[in-house]
Amino acid sequence: MKKILLSMMMTLPLMAIAQTAVDAYSVSQTELKGTARYMSMAGAYGALGGDLSSINQNPGGLGVYRSSDIGITFSLNMQSSETTSKGFSTSVNQTKFNVNNLGYVGAFKLDSEIMPYLNFGISYNRPVSYNHRYSGRINNIKNSLSNYIADVTNAGGYTTYDLAYFDNSDPYLDSNAPWLSIMAYNSFLINPQGVDSYGDGNNFTGLMNESTLGFGEYEVIESGGVDEFNMSMGGNLAEILYWGLGFGLSNLDYSKYTYYGEALSNATVLENDNGGLDHNGTASFGLENWLNTTGSGWNFKFGVILKPINELRFGVAIHTPTYWNLSDVIYSSISYETENSLGNYMNEGLEEANAGYADEIYYKIRTPWKFNVSMATVLGGSAVLSGEYERIAYNDMNIQYEYDYNIYHEDPQVTSSIKDYYKAMNIYRIGGEYKFIPSVSVRLGYAYQSSPVNDKALNDRIDIITSGTTPAYVFDKSTQYITGGLGYRHKGFYTDVAYVHKMKESVYKAFSPIPDGSPSAIIKDHDNQIVWSIGYRF
Repeated sequence: MKKILLSMMMTLPLMAIAQTAVDAYSVSQTELKGTARYMSMAGAYGALGGDLSSINQNPGGLGVYRSSDIGITFSLNMQSSETTSKGFSTSVNQTKFNVNNLGYVGAFKLDSEIMPYLNFGISYNRPVSYNHRYSGRINNIKNSLSNYIADVTNAGGYTTYDLAYFDNSDPYLDSNAPWLSIMAYNSFLINPQGVDSYGDGNNFTGLMNESTLGFGEYEVIESGGVDEFNMSMGGNLAEILYWGLGFGLSNLDYSKYTYYGEALSNATVLENDNGGLDHNGTASFGLENWLNTTGSGWNFKFGVILKPINELRFGVAIHTPTYWNLSDVIYSSISYETENSLGNYMNEGLEEANAGYADEIYYKIRTPWKFNVSMATVLGGSAVLSGEYERIAYNDMNIQYEYDYNIYHEDPQVTSSIKDYYKAMNIYRIGGEYKFIPSVSVRLGYAYQSSPVNDKALNDRIDIITSGTTPAYVFDKSTQYITGGLGYRHKGFYTDVAYVHKMKESVYKAFSPIPDGSPSAIIKDHDNQIVWSIGYRF
């Protein structure tokens, strides 16, 4: 019990404003994105090169070019998210259009046998798209968000003096209490059971008791993405070793709306103005949060491809972390309605955090390093088989907060939670291409991404710290891609089309499962993407 209370007390400052491990992961995610040729082989392209996606994946592939190249890639993503909890399922569908890639490679022949070509590339990529939407209902919930907030508030030793409005005092500005506790108190989600020696209410209780029945509802809408602009150069040494390096500048624009609400009967509500509690009342509430994250970052990429013989190639690539400078604009509110069992005492209304004014937070995030090794074989000039392994150490993410103007510091508790929640992700890719005739190719691919989440976090064995007034979070399990496509070449002109089917499973939690459990649901995403590239080599 002491460990639980200590964990909650360490959570309190983070519930007020700061970003946490969950937020670091949201801007460090990776997806299968690139040209249609690259995606139709599930991204297993690190040892091949000669494609505009090389600039973003393995810059060593830039050295393979023998002619200049310009191209653009479009994608149509048909998303389907199904959420399931206790046998109740909900599906949400949406379709989004994106430009995946726009690039140019300039190949310059040198009068040298040691380095025959020196090439330069510039590209725009959207490596991550945040467009995602899901919603659902959780029947027969066993714990209420109000009870979780009451536990956290009690663990911090807060009283009504910290949570209520007194005269000209505003608890959002004048108190150190978490904003979620302040919102919950002023919307009657938590109520004091006792009075301390100073006359302030304390020992808060939530709405749920042993006889309470009810359900929860949730909705999440995400949009935006990461836009990356890469500048690269590469060449080859004696047609055996191909090298490349690149510099990327990224812009991030991410918006997220979250809703979680409950409807409860036989709930513990205020009985009257004197502060008595009625355990047979009714209550309903809805917590809404709006978030917009924007910022910029930079990274470097290095890569080589070794071709000891024409039929065999090996690739290695290293991506440095992306160093983000970010800001969040947040707004939150709780709509509520509680009524005692006699129907003669009701509280209803809308409680807006910070009097309805949005708050802005500045921070820095360092994403993980990425390491990639690959191998490919070219058979008879008509077939290619390629495999790739990538490792992304999500437990190496880092967050620093702005404690004073342009002065940033790391929080040891957040650093510890990153290592507790996350681990290295392993990505395996395999792809093949076969030319029926010199101008027409068919391609297939498969990719598997392991879960980046530690088992103890995924299986509810540790407290999960979230930021601000958003207690809900999602942990990803495995992700799979099944891909295929066709390509056509005629002189300098080329066009490729790819079909990508993505299968991903995640776990939604309304709040931390420690100490008394949390309403939860399974999210299954089945996305179908059609990708089309067109370009010209000269």
